[in-house]
Amino acid sequence: MKHRGPDWTGVRMHESPMPINDGTVHIASGHQRLSILDLDKRSNQPFCREKQSLIYNGEIYNFRELRASIDDGSHPFDTSGDTEVLFRGLSRFGLDFIRQANGMWAFTFLDENKKIILASRDRYGKKPIFYYQDSGCVIFSSTIQAIREYLGISFKLRDDQVDAYLAHGMMFPSPDERTHVENIHQIPAGGSLEFDLETWKIRLLPYFDVRQQFFSEPPAKDALPELILDAVKARLVSDRKVGLLLSGGIDSTLVLSAIHTLGLLDQVHCFIGETGRSEDAEFAKQCITQLGVEATIVNLDYGSDTFSRVLKMCRHQEKAFPFLGSAMGMSEMYERIAEYDVRVVLDGTGGDEVFGGYWDRYFPSAIREAFRHRDWPWLRDAWNHAPNGRDLMCKTAKDTLLHQFMPGMVSKRYSRAARALGMNHRRPKSMDPLATPPPSFVEAMARDISPGGRLGEWIWHNDRNAMMSGIENRSPILDYRLIPYMHTGYAEKFHKDWNKYELRKVFDALTPLPTQWRKQKQGFRWNGKAFLKENTNAILELIESSTSLSNRYPIRRFIDEVSRNPCFVTDKITSRLLCIAALEAEIGLS
Repeated sequence: MKHRGPDWTGVRMHESPMPINDGTVHIASGHQRLSILDLDKRSNQPFCREKQSLIYNGEIYNFRELRASIDDGSHPFDTSGDTEVLFRGLSRFGLDFIRQANGMWAFTFLDENKKIILASRDRYGKKPIFYYQDSGCVIFSSTIQAIREYLGISFKLRDDQVDAYLAHGMMFPSPDERTHVENIHQIPAGGSLEFDLETWKIRLLPYFDVRQQFFSEPPAKDALPELILDAVKARLVSDRKVGLLLSGGIDSTLVLSAIHTLGLLDQVHCFIGETGRSEDAEFAKQCITQLGVEATIVNLDYGSDTFSRVLKMCRHQEKAFPFLGSAMGMSEMYERIAEYDVRVVLDGTGGDEVFGGYWDRYFPSAIREAFRHRDWPWLRDAWNHAPNGRDLMCKTAKDTLLHQFMPGMVSKRYSRAARALGMNHRRPKSMDPLATPPPSFVEAMARDISPGGRLGEWIWHNDRNAMMSGIENRSPILDYRLIPYMHTGYAEKFHKDWNKYELRKVFDALTPLPTQWRKQKQGFRWNGKAFLKENTNAILELIESSTSLSNRYPIRRFIDEVSRNPCFVTDKITSRLLCIAALEAEIGLS
């Protein structure tokens, strides 16, 4: 796990007397530190005091406020970062302390006096924590591979997850304690657990429900700009260089607008990814030109070693992922940023999920709700102004009728290459929470932001891509205090030509930028078909060598089909088979 923390390796091994296992439990704690706050060795981990120890990954952004609330002066703090604050809070208040924390985290806290281990994961599950348990050992880890290496055994991907991925292209993170790997569990987003060292039993303790949060109280519209400013300011606290991923879209440039409004531009270095295939970089450049700041342009050509990069990504992602520009481009982007010794990077993740950015995923639910409410003015504007508004409205009406009256008629069409694998006979169910039309617009957004939704998929990619290069990613718009704004309604999200309308208006209270009323961001472009063509032989060889795929699918038939029809190599199913085969080859997930 050294890539997740290249600055320090801390190990503690000891025995603890317990009334089990002949009176002894052997405990080993290991931590790879990425130093962000209080770079002194006094904050190294495992962080131990007497018979308590903490292993912690992440950041508590409001650690200074929490420190002031628990510091009674009787025991001076030894450090200036957030690790000791978390340690002291858990020691004094237990898991109740994290309800006050604003941040991202995964930690284990050993209390030998109480004979328990406490573990927790942040509200969105941005930081990973997996665990394995049998009668003789329990293991907590940030990576599945570390568990596999320690046990010296191979793990198997769940068949239903593989089927769904090959058919639909997504392997969504599970919403509960299960993972995509058999016998490997996770602490769900917004969850904690208590492991009793005497009884050897785990008790899951959820502490946060995103639905309760956005239904808790109506948000004050005039408070949104101040909340954005506070969320950004809190995430700029660092003892290392801070960067900003400036994509040219609404979300990241709003973060830039907030930094300018706060007068803190000198604390941040902007990075712009250039692929030469979209206008995004040009919009980003317009923003920095207006503000008079410098930025580093990172030219993403994906290099000649793309096949090796794909294998490396599979090794670090530990889960099948879609071969899209957003996934492929970011791994190279973070790698290049690390060359500047920047270890903290802000981005605009969360804007689409919290403020309604997906036309294809949320707009249909907005249309259905507007029809139910007979909101004819909004529907008229959507028909006349929304991008492809007429096509989207007609398709939404058709899909709604099919799902309501003829659900059996709604079926996925499989390509010839996919049919060669028998996918049309398996007909696996999609793991997409929006595969079935949600009953309301708010429900559509809630499903995507809740555990098991699209947000969990993207932040999984982002965390692994960033940490692959030893970089901590921070996302101000994922501040949990912004969740109630999901409930302001479809008219605040989609207005005429624009999505995220409510968020766009925040620019007026901060610093207006050229991206404020930009119609649609294009995102990183990656020529996946060219990649498949250029690496056909290596890809097919890897797929054919996969034991797990050959045991469940007619891989030989697929290979023969591609040999007879070379154009099939660019089929989406090829990249998906490659990803599963690479997981088996790189980390032994069969």
